[in-house]
Amino acid sequence: MREKINKYDIALILTIIAVNILILAYGTLNTVDKGKKIAYIYSDNRLVGEYTLTDDYKTEFVVESESGGSNKIHIEDGYVWIEEATCPDKICLHQGKISNDGEVIVCLPNRLMVQIKDNNPEDELDVIVK
Repeated sequence: MREKINKYDIALILTIIAVNILILAYGTLNTVDKGKKIAYIYSDNRLVGEYTLTDDYKTEFVVESESGGSNKIHIEDGYVWIEEATCPDKICLHQGKISNDGEVIVCLPNRLMVQIKDNNPEDELDVIVK
């Protein structure tokens, strides 16, 4: 037996589509700005610099470690990467450009770490447990 689609089925389908469109619009409007992301540069377990990642900021600098090694860090267009390194394995060069919250570049021989954190205070708590 074949049933026809009635007006309530059509109303349900349209409601589901409308809810999905609203969810997509809300998600698009509440995305995190790149201006709120900060690159923290650590050398020998000490903070040596904080740089806000924006599309219009560009800089390049060298970080020297106590062990004698150095890394040339490049920041441009909201991304951070290591351009040159004196370490023997050069793994830090191959980690690429980072720009998202939680991404990290590490150079173990030179004891360097570059970490991206979102500086949005609303997002500090993940879960509240009672």
